[in-house]
Amino acid sequence: MQAGSVSRIRLVAEIAGKGSAECELVRHLAPITSTILLKGLPVQDRVHRFEDKFVYIETGMVIGAEKQRMQFKRGDLALLPSNGAICFVIKDCTVPAMNPIGRIISNIESIEAVQAGDVVSVKRATA
Repeated sequence: MQAGSVSRIRLVAEIAGKGSAECELVRHLAPITSTILLKGLPVQDRVHRFEDKFVYIETGMVIGAEKQRMQFKRGDLALLPSNGAICFVIKDCTVPAMNPIGRIISNIESIEAVQAGDVVSVKRATA
């Protein structure tokens, strides 16, 4: 990645007292979604699980459907428009339509290990 890239933005998902995972927001996957999400950062909420497929935190943001798909791979990031949730995909799966927004690029194990009720905050990574 180039330093100062506007198409790929580094994010950090911090699990309170348990570690963090580095993520990358990829604008071209869903540019409108990415812009709204970036303006709303940082966000923090308790973790929820959707079966064994992904964990998510609600953002409170109202973001519509954009370039949706239903097939995701382990490590993908997506936004669930029905409740404005950032989803961390932990298993290759077919799920309800979501906006793809990026990837988890390091320490996915910390995301996989979260328990319902853990607090996760997502913010821009510092240089």
